[in-house]
Amino acid sequence: MRPKPLTVIALSILAIIGAIPSRAQDSASAKAFLVNVYSHYRNNSSGISFYGPHANLYFHSSLLALENTDVKETEPGYAPAIDWDPICGCQDWNGIWDLNIEIHMESPQQAEANVSFAVFDPKDRPGDQTSKLPITLARENGGWRIWDILDESDPKSTISLRKLLENDLTTLHRNSPRGTSP
Repeated sequence: MRPKPLTVIALSILAIIGAIPSRAQDSASAKAFLVNVYSHYRNNSSGISFYGPHANLYFHSSLLALENTDVKETEPGYAPAIDWDPICGCQDWNGIWDLNIEIHMESPQQAEANVSFAVFDPKDRPGDQTSKLPITLARENGGWRIWDILDESDPKSTISLRKLLENDLTTLHRNSPRGTSP
């Protein structure tokens, strides 16, 4: 027996309604992840180390692999490509103020976040010193991890963390005496 058109429409509507809460839940979990990340930057906190033992709780394994390879292949006495804290886009901070996080789900496995904040207390802030960091999140090991960070704080120059590491490794390999990595 063939299903009636009204039954097909009703089942389709139920399927769509059933998908909405899970998408909202994914968006909420992505935002909760980033709120947790930035909680490590309040009031002279220690931040999150790219090199620390818990880096894999925050950064995607592929991004950590790029960073670890870059550090390993950089000659002694030279700084690796990333010599600042990519989460705040800064060297030093006294805290994070005016944090704003907007999440856009690209798929159940990927989210794009627009994060903005200031690293100066409003009473000490020179003008509009707002950092703008679009962050790509990807699911890994049952949770969200940072896949890439774009720093758009300087309108003349957008920096992709992942691209910066890839370019540095390409340069290091090209300049290697054997033409390959050691």
